[in-house]
Amino acid sequence: MLHYRFSLFLLLLLSTGSPTLAEDKLPAGTIQKGTLCNQKLIMDAKVGVAGKVGALGCMKPETLEMFVVKNPSGKPGSRFWEEKWIVAGCEKKFPIDIRFSEDGAGGALWTIVK
Repeated sequence: MLHYRFSLFLLLLLSTGSPTLAEDKLPAGTIQKGTLCNQKLIMDAKVGVAGKVGALGCMKPETLEMFVVKNPSGKPGSRFWEEKWIVAGCEKKFPIDIRFSEDGAGGALWTIVK
């Protein structure tokens, strides 16, 4: 449990601006670098991303890059969009697909896809 918390702490401290991919080359299936999330939603989703990366066998994540896959669609309050967050660590890259959706009460929910 302590190891998981330490890894989670490391992921929360990850730099989201480290350029590990060329600025002009986006990962396959993405449309822009960055995220459409606010800081609270980023922090909330990072918990799930840390758990997913840990389940995939990496307890020492190092960097995180975020990319938009699909721009928001739907009516305000119920819009949804998709992003790909790529965690590097343990000498690998872990692409994590996330679907975000507005909850109608001014917040948003996230779901890791796959």
